[in-house]
Amino acid sequence: MAFYESIAPWYDYIFPFTPAQKRYIDEELGGVNGKNIIDVGCGTGNLTLNLAASGAYCTGVDLDEQMLVNARRKGEFEDRAAFMRLNMLKLNDFFQPYSQDAVVCFGNTLVHLQSPGQILSFLNQANRCLNPTGKLMLQIINYDFVLDQGLDGLPTIDNEFISFERLYEFREQDELINFKTTLTVKDSGKVIQNSLPLLPIRRDLLYHLLDEAGFNQINFFGSFDRATMIKDSFPLIVTAEK
Repeated sequence: MAFYESIAPWYDYIFPFTPAQKRYIDEELGGVNGKNIIDVGCGTGNLTLNLAASGAYCTGVDLDEQMLVNARRKGEFEDRAAFMRLNMLKLNDFFQPYSQDAVVCFGNTLVHLQSPGQILSFLNQANRCLNPTGKLMLQIINYDFVLDQGLDGLPTIDNEFISFERLYEFREQDELINFKTTLTVKDSGKVIQNSLPLLPIRRDLLYHLLDEAGFNQINFFGSFDRATMIKDSFPLIVTAEK
């Protein structure tokens, strides 16, 4: 069973809706009402649906069908929210050029791509989807901090429903890292273990790829509240414009 399929029933307990994400998008776009937005790696659709609740026309895309099933079951704002199974490297197969006000890719989704070339392909396609004033917004872990400090994982997520342990295993054969997780469901004691490779991209390389993809205004932040990006910022937030 695939990683996200295996944790889909408990995904909202692991990663609940983050109002700061929606607020950030709203401020970057000067309001989302009437705006066209792609939510890449939408998971169970919380951000997509909350953007739609504020008047956006938002399409959530994800590779995991069970995540999308759970998103569709929420059934709200169906006239403005749509969900589809789509590889993030195939955006241009579905979305028309210059059709979007924003492409959003949060939740460390970007580093599931396996090479800088794949990331560049995604950035090029996002650029093609955006209208002349559109914005690309990204959120990943600050991997400069992870790599420079040799961190062996992320803080465990623990609440009344689940415990989600997240560890990193550095690979000698390539530049990827193994993201190893243990999900414990507290009411049943069920334990689900997974491992998947991630590409720990550094800030300078990400900036270079954004520039190569045609983004001219590139701003990095250390939080969704626009804190200044410093070397030990844990998240890395980017807004890029043409």
